[in-house]
Amino acid sequence: MTRREILGRTLVGAQIVLLVACGGDDDDEDQPRAAPDAPKASAPEAPQAAVPKVSREPVTLRLAATQDGYARAVDDAIERWNAGAVPGAPEDVQLERVRINIGRPRDPLELIKGAQVALSAFLSEQDSAGTPPDLLLVSIFFDIPWVLRSGLVQPIDRYLQQDRSEPSEKFLPPALELVRYQNQTMALPIALEAGVARYKAKQFADAGLPLPEKGWTREAFVAASQKLTEDTDSDGTVDEWGFNPNRYFIDWLPFVLQELDKDILDPHTGTVRLTDPAALRGLQFWDELGRVHGIMPYGATVTADQFDVDFTTLLNGILFFRYVPPSNMLAGQQAPLPAGPRDVTPLSVSQAAAIPFVAPDPALSYETLVPFALDLGSRLLVPPVIAGQQHIEKPSTGYLDLMLPPYDRELVFHLLDTARPSQLASSFSMTFELFERLTLPLARGEMDVVQAAQRGQDWLESNLNEP
Repeated sequence: MTRREILGRTLVGAQIVLLVACGGDDDDEDQPRAAPDAPKASAPEAPQAAVPKVSREPVTLRLAATQDGYARAVDDAIERWNAGAVPGAPEDVQLERVRINIGRPRDPLELIKGAQVALSAFLSEQDSAGTPPDLLLVSIFFDIPWVLRSGLVQPIDRYLQQDRSEPSEKFLPPALELVRYQNQTMALPIALEAGVARYKAKQFADAGLPLPEKGWTREAFVAASQKLTEDTDSDGTVDEWGFNPNRYFIDWLPFVLQELDKDILDPHTGTVRLTDPAALRGLQFWDELGRVHGIMPYGATVTADQFDVDFTTLLNGILFFRYVPPSNMLAGQQAPLPAGPRDVTPLSVSQAAAIPFVAPDPALSYETLVPFALDLGSRLLVPPVIAGQQHIEKPSTGYLDLMLPPYDRELVFHLLDTARPSQLASSFSMTFELFERLTLPLARGEMDVVQAAQRGQDWLESNLNEP
């Protein structure tokens, strides 16, 4: 079903990345926020959990979240809730945000591991103090696939199955796949990210190259990258690469997914398919970008620093990354990834809402979780809530995060049409670990594709199946 079919069905029936997120600062908490959005009557419809209405005293539920790139949107969502502007919100429930404090080490793996320790400690301490949170928002800081299997959050399937409003129908099916573990729904998706190619239009124009567009092929990508690869001072060393791989995005993953009929990882069985013949074909294509075509760093002298591309200030060549709205003011333009046997881009979840295991009243938490997730999830790019798409198609002032220029609107819809849900793409921990174990050694020529894939396979299996 295409996004236009999904959007039509919804209308009839009724994104940021670690680099950007790290720019958040705990001191931003006290900055003034925009007023809550339009009143309840003008908001889109959202279902209300089909649970019996009982007479009870007004209650305030605690929503735990870190201060990250989504903090402002979360605070605005809480204001809308407490102002009675969220459809389906229980009238006797107010929300209070509780901050989870985490450190900000520069090393990405240290950041994630420290955040996971902080989350576990926070939930334990709050429970011991008699103030356990009722809801939990988790982001890329914690590595969402890790959260789903950590035992810190509880499955919500029994509530979803009893909910006659069928909230699952309001989310994109691929988005729901990203919050399931061992055949159980562990959270509801709030924000998604999808892979794109980033480039500088002027550089393409100066080289006499057509701009990347929907449907451009791997062959066109290689040809453009070869023309953009330059030895500007004629000293025999490349100064500007046509393709700039980076450690914050698994550059070979799109090529592998385009060969496979499903994701590399199966979070329900722990199965890994990185050594499948189809996966090896995609990995082989990526390896040849440097080894054969010479459009990216390759050889024994390659260092990890060459994968630290600073595209926030200067961009040369082509860079694979996650879609970032133009409002973030990053250098360059964005286009779909080059297509192979399939036109596929990795889809990841960057923010999710869950019920912590320590929640004192899971049923009440669920009654709050659904309308909150549907409201916030319909307002962020890339929206996992189907209703959010109508506000990309026809921008409205109450959904400022979804207001995009015409080209970006079509790009986001194309990404949704071609998205392949990927637990691997959702995990920065796995991204960085595989960079050290597979990506960098392959770029250095220290092992062949089969050896590198086996090394990655062994680590992923161990990681997924550990207690």
